[in-house]
Amino acid sequence: MKVSHKVVLHWLLLFCPFMAYTQNYHALNGSSFAGIFSMYNNPAGIVNCDYKWDLNLFSAQGTITNTAATLKNFSLSNYDSAYIDFTNGRRSRFLHTTVDINLFNFRIKLDEKSALGIGFRARSYNHSKMASFFYTDTVTTLPGFLHINTNTDYLSGYVTHSGWLEADIDYARIISSNDHQRISAGVTLGILKSISGAEAQANRFTYQETLNANNQYNYYANGGNAMAAYSSNYDLLDGNRSTAANAKTFLKNTTTHLSLSLGAEILLKDFSPYAEEEISSTNYDWKIGVSIMDIGKNTFTPNGGAFYTAIPDSGVSAARLENIVSNATSMKRFRDSMLNVFQITDTITDPFAISLPTRLLLSVDRNLGNHFYINGQLNVNFYSTQQPSGKIRTRELNLLTITPRWETRTLGFYLPIQYNTQGQLWIGSAIKLGPFLLGFHNIGWILGKQFKDLNGGGYFAFHFTPKPKQEKTRLDCFN
Repeated sequence: MKVSHKVVLHWLLLFCPFMAYTQNYHALNGSSFAGIFSMYNNPAGIVNCDYKWDLNLFSAQGTITNTAATLKNFSLSNYDSAYIDFTNGRRSRFLHTTVDINLFNFRIKLDEKSALGIGFRARSYNHSKMASFFYTDTVTTLPGFLHINTNTDYLSGYVTHSGWLEADIDYARIISSNDHQRISAGVTLGILKSISGAEAQANRFTYQETLNANNQYNYYANGGNAMAAYSSNYDLLDGNRSTAANAKTFLKNTTTHLSLSLGAEILLKDFSPYAEEEISSTNYDWKIGVSIMDIGKNTFTPNGGAFYTAIPDSGVSAARLENIVSNATSMKRFRDSMLNVFQITDTITDPFAISLPTRLLLSVDRNLGNHFYINGQLNVNFYSTQQPSGKIRTRELNLLTITPRWETRTLGFYLPIQYNTQGQLWIGSAIKLGPFLLGFHNIGWILGKQFKDLNGGGYFAFHFTPKPKQEKTRLDCFN
């Protein structure tokens, strides 16, 4: 970040004390070879896989969608001089990210009609949005920033961060089956460890511009309110203790919660009087799934300096507020400083809850034959993070994804095309070679342009499946 851009950071700090940092392996949507990955789109999916067991040793994915910043002066040969700059012009700005890490996820068929899946994950969802304001990289001071925004109605924004560890147990069973259709259902119980949470808001901050006798502009706050809180386990970290001791203390002072996911799938095979094979996990014509994912929430104890403040005193200058922000060495000190310039300043002591990204997933998968498939998946979030009021939400970034694919057990090529919740169209790509899967949410990251715009992301996985058993023939009897 250039030094000249600190003026915007001062304003952001009013409502963004954190800009810290899911399951989006789009290549595997609807796949009969997805194995344990099916659990994170539809709990019923693990029973409709082509092999008895599979193991996801390690996988990770990250997604970012944003209009707030761009990466400048970046190239593979000159990345040392790269920096992040705020986008210019008058606009609303947002930044949403998700991170999902999976470790030792295992699925096994218990019998011909049921399957069990166990998974361990670390997840993080982060959402921020700023109401429309004007910015140009020629602005180097806070007064300059305020001057070019005198026609802006107000300054507002919010940030939400939620991070947790999760252990999942999934059970799926075939409810009914015949030659032409199979219906299965599944349920996933999640055990959550709420390890990191933060929320901050600045609502409708307004100010007045005046011109003094020396033809210099002065700025005075005259409206608005703000709040900020983060999980109290951060206050327990001690630089004099070892990393292991800090980690133990950090994880010990967290809360535990449960989550629930439900799903059903139906496999359909066109009727034919000459068909000899019963419907199976690979010879279907249509696979239709519906699920409700991530019902639940994380709860956090606020830190000692968590606060709410409103109604600035008359005559409070922007220079004084800037000085308070610059000199704040802790949130508690910042809150105490607000007592002198705001008419209302309260300490937040009640635990705050942040919802999981609860959503409805609809999936339709078409088997085109010769290992070609096409999948369509619609993600409908139950909650919005755009206008937080009272309750704090997280949500998925996917909206509609179409994924053509060609795949076998050990080889696959994928072209997921997604239209996300922020109105962005991304064309991705992925390849599977044996146990290794590598994919990009936005192929523009490979080409370079969208990488500089900081929109996209990717995923990789080490996913092991057993070799299919060789069926014996009559010729084997003579060997």
